[in-house]
Amino acid sequence: MQNGYANSNSNNSSSNKEKPKILIVDDIDMNVEILDNMLSGEGYETLCALNVQDALGLIRKTKPSLILSDLSMPGIDGLEFCRMLKSNPKTRDIPFVFITVLNSGEEKERAFNAGAVDYIPKPFEAVEVIMRVRNQLSSYQMQQKMADYNRMMHALVEEQKKELEQGQVNVLHALAGILKRRDAGMERHLNNVGYNCRMFAQALQFLPEYGDEITDEFIEGIETAAKLYDIGSLVDSGHTGSGDEESRERAAPYMEQRSVEGARILQEIGIEHHNGTLLNMALNIAKYQYARWDGTGYPPVKGKAIPVEARITALVRDFERPGNGGADLPCAEAAAKILDDGSGTVYDPDIVDVFHKIQKQIKWT
Repeated sequence: MQNGYANSNSNNSSSNKEKPKILIVDDIDMNVEILDNMLSGEGYETLCALNVQDALGLIRKTKPSLILSDLSMPGIDGLEFCRMLKSNPKTRDIPFVFITVLNSGEEKERAFNAGAVDYIPKPFEAVEVIMRVRNQLSSYQMQQKMADYNRMMHALVEEQKKELEQGQVNVLHALAGILKRRDAGMERHLNNVGYNCRMFAQALQFLPEYGDEITDEFIEGIETAAKLYDIGSLVDSGHTGSGDEESRERAAPYMEQRSVEGARILQEIGIEHHNGTLLNMALNIAKYQYARWDGTGYPPVKGKAIPVEARITALVRDFERPGNGGADLPCAEAAAKILDDGSGTVYDPDIVDVFHKIQKQIKWT
């Protein structure tokens, strides 16, 4: 040590570059020198500092595998130094060992509460120092290996999850393509449904009560998922009504059957057991699109128990359903009246309010 300044000590052989780095911090240079000699003699690379500020400078340059620090030092003491490192995500996992004379249980408790994993008493005994250092380094290296393994497994699981999700997304697109090809008007209609649902989701995202639920991922997903709202028609082609109350009552058995069949189709391709936003959206929309805000629809759930993606799609579907729209303004007004009449009974009133704010941006079939 020279004049109390931070120092670094390591052997010149390239093999030592792979060895764990041990940071020694003590305001008494004799203590630092004793520990430096002990650990260097065992082949460890040491980083030495006479105060916490110098120690922090060394840590910014290279991350040590273990820190040996005195408890009582002028300026920033060992306890505060330990707390600083434990509050930083970049350094909190570094084992921190106090080198001090701990005379009471209270002192030991404060040391461990600060985040220390062990302490080495003064005066130093070489055998004890080396054994405690080895034990902490071994534990740290094992933790690092487990962390690396967990990261590797997480990356592998995420990759497999993405592959599975992409495969199921491809199936969804294929199913949507089948729906579009069933008749000449469906392609434009379904594209408009997807676009309009996206518009509604973007508008709802600005409302405080929907801010957490409607994410950017949600907005991206609903444009595709909503196009599959009529997937049950591949099995059941019954009439679902034009949106007015009388027509809806006549069509109720068909709507219930279509919900059942749509959910079943999506469940059979594994969507129900997958956590992908897009995939769950498609299932929720197919299953709950004929649920009513007041709970009298199918399934018999009400209010915000109905998934928001299904609430959005139900309104867009009824407004945009072929036969309601077209460029004819009276038709637009008639469709808007259906939504207003159903606000709070059939439809989520918040979504009806949003409808009036973005009506000019909605695409028509």
